[in-house]
Amino acid sequence: GSVDFGPDVTSSDKSIKVLLNSQDKVFSQIRNEHFSSVFGFLSQKSRNLQAQYDRRRGMDIKQMKDFVSQELKGLKQEHRLLSLHIGACESIMKKKTKQDFQETIKAEHSLLEGFDIRESTSFIEEHIDRQVSPVESLRLMCLLSLTENGLVPKDYRSLKTQFLQSYGPEHLLTFHNLKRIGLLTEQAAGETLTAVESKVSRLVTDRAAGKITDAFNSLARKSNFRAISKKLGLIPRLDGEYDLKMPRDMAYVFGGAYVPLSCKIIEQVLERRGWQGLEEVVRLLNGNEFCVSDGAAEDSPACESHRVVLAVFLGGCTFSEIAALRFLGKERGCKFIFLTTAITNSARLMEAMIEAKA
Repeated sequence: GSVDFGPDVTSSDKSIKVLLNSQDKVFSQIRNEHFSSVFGFLSQKSRNLQAQYDRRRGMDIKQMKDFVSQELKGLKQEHRLLSLHIGACESIMKKKTKQDFQETIKAEHSLLEGFDIRESTSFIEEHIDRQVSPVESLRLMCLLSLTENGLVPKDYRSLKTQFLQSYGPEHLLTFHNLKRIGLLTEQAAGETLTAVESKVSRLVTDRAAGKITDAFNSLARKSNFRAISKKLGLIPRLDGEYDLKMPRDMAYVFGGAYVPLSCKIIEQVLERRGWQGLEEVVRLLNGNEFCVSDGAAEDSPACESHRVVLAVFLGGCTFSEIAALRFLGKERGCKFIFLTTAITNSARLMEAMIEAKA
């Protein structure tokens, strides 16, 4: 697709629309990389490009003529694209190094892993009170809801009230939309041990009461996300630092913290040549599956080495999922073709929920 690079990227007072695809030699080399390794690659690319320009100094007239007619135009085009991508990288870095961004990433990781839920909830409350961003606040609330099988009723009411006070009562419709599609829900009555919890809470400090609340909630219900995550290994176990420059698995797209669920399911289906052994996962996802295969063709070594996998996403997929599956394809020696109704991300989804009419 095309991207509008603004003045902060172009270093001018104009915006430029750039088509990002495999014909862009720079983009084709960085499109699947984790962001942390992109700037180093672009810096090296810039030095290599300068070295190619510097070759002109030792050329005679014939060599110079050949250089101008055959290489100069391509080098200038690559230089222009490289400048734009470096500008875009610098613009992203300014946002990435902000304290809010780093704290948000930390909160997201905690929610995925199921650690410090009370502290993460407090962070979301602070995020709302400071009016950092309605979209970011909704994203965090939805992640909390999805990983915990819905919000505890008192947390749901508290976060909803604070959000409406900060961003306006018109967002009652936003909460309705998110609840309707199952992204931000409240646990049903009886799922938590509120009576026992309230008695214990009177005997301890607020902070300790929060931790006890989390403990009771984990006893009273079992998160589908936690069960699926454990079954499929969505949260990699790390021994030391995760090397993003030499990734070991698809988790690199999220900094080594999480493997996209859709990608892990596809990996398992390819590995098992079907859904056998994944019945529990399908049940937890409330989904259906079917498998039709040509056993003779699948057992052929020639077929395996030239395998083409069509991945169909109804409702849309993210660039992270595409990058993860391309990594899987490279590791398994197969080619993925993607068919999707949209390329989306969490911000676009939240914005759609804000704008949607009941």
